[in-house]
Amino acid sequence: MSPGPPFGNETSDTTWSDWKSKTTPLDYPERDIRIIFPEERGGTLQNPHVQPPDFGDFDPSPQDPDPDVWPIEEADPGYPADVDNLILLSNSFPKPHVAWVTEEYLEARYGYSPVRQKVEAKELPPWARPMFASGTDTVEIVATNKSSNSMKLTSDRVEALTRLARLWNGEVVRGHHLLLDKCPDWMDIFGDLDQDELRRFVVDPTVNLEFAEAFGEYDWYEFEKKVYTKPQRLLRKKVWYAPTQRGRTLMNESVNIPNLNGDPNEGLTHRVSVGLAMVWQLLQNRRISTYKQDNNDVIDIVSTDDEGNYYVGEIMTGHHNWKLHRRTYRKMKRLHERGFSPYVVFDSRKTAYRIFNHWQKKGLCELPGGTFNSDFRISKGQEKTHTAYESQEFDWIVSDWTTTSDLWRRTLGPDGPEVAVEQIKSVSW
Repeated sequence: MSPGPPFGNETSDTTWSDWKSKTTPLDYPERDIRIIFPEERGGTLQNPHVQPPDFGDFDPSPQDPDPDVWPIEEADPGYPADVDNLILLSNSFPKPHVAWVTEEYLEARYGYSPVRQKVEAKELPPWARPMFASGTDTVEIVATNKSSNSMKLTSDRVEALTRLARLWNGEVVRGHHLLLDKCPDWMDIFGDLDQDELRRFVVDPTVNLEFAEAFGEYDWYEFEKKVYTKPQRLLRKKVWYAPTQRGRTLMNESVNIPNLNGDPNEGLTHRVSVGLAMVWQLLQNRRISTYKQDNNDVIDIVSTDDEGNYYVGEIMTGHHNWKLHRRTYRKMKRLHERGFSPYVVFDSRKTAYRIFNHWQKKGLCELPGGTFNSDFRISKGQEKTHTAYESQEFDWIVSDWTTTSDLWRRTLGPDGPEVAVEQIKSVSW
């Protein structure tokens, strides 16, 4: 049985077969960032114009934009800039690649800014004009030129989304459970439905399939493409039905489809990690609540033991919203000051060390020996953080941490205890 949907792969026809030898690689370790077309000089003697080079990363990171890489100092006239303000460019020629650039880069290269265009008010339809605007007034508009690319909800699409919602919510679907079956395959859940209709979930009809196949599983892909599910690496396998923000919104707003449990802004990795953390706490005989509201914060997992000790768990994935990562640390610190013991489940070891380093660089905490300069084994990293947590010398409040894959191995996987299958199926999270 195929692990993914039986979709054909349509690749773009490029005649630039020697593109690697004709492009210039930039010196970024573990990256393949290249100048595709060099800088050009034009304009007049009185008003010269420099058009910056065309460049892209042919081997980007799922957690991009990395603030240590983007924006590109050598090629982006807007350098330096906060990654939260960068704009994603994507292309499939000569091979799929992406770049995160500043508004200054777009203005210099293409002559426009996608977010700060001004037009005369009279050019807008009447319902879009500001009140009291005269015909000569100019207004600033968002000019991203993005279409909605809506999708018709056929009976098979409604059935597929209903099954996905039930699977997400912890129900058994066609004999399969999200946690116990380690994210079942696409055909296990949707195999009896019309695959041509379900193809629209995964593929935006306006984009090149080669680009979707190359980067569809990356978190930043869904921000640009109008897809409802996407492929995602989870528990060492490729899961094709991870709902995007667009997909989650569609399910939560449709009266014929069950609402999704949990945080509507979080994806499948977060959802599975919350479930595994719930199992972890359950195996320690703790009483558990998930997605607990605490003033303006939502806590992923709250549990208590027989002695009355409180524990709070947060799930952190490798997205590039560093402000949110900092807010999460500050939230855990407030809870720690109230007597809770915080722990974190990361989607990967690499994400854990990137976020630990970011927290330290921003002065939120400190660890023995400072930042992690290599990708230590989880046990070595845990040893370092446990030392800091138990010591009065270091400002560190995370009592424990692990990764989604490691948590699977120690709960429902080969290193976990015997579990009652029916008990896991009956738990809501």
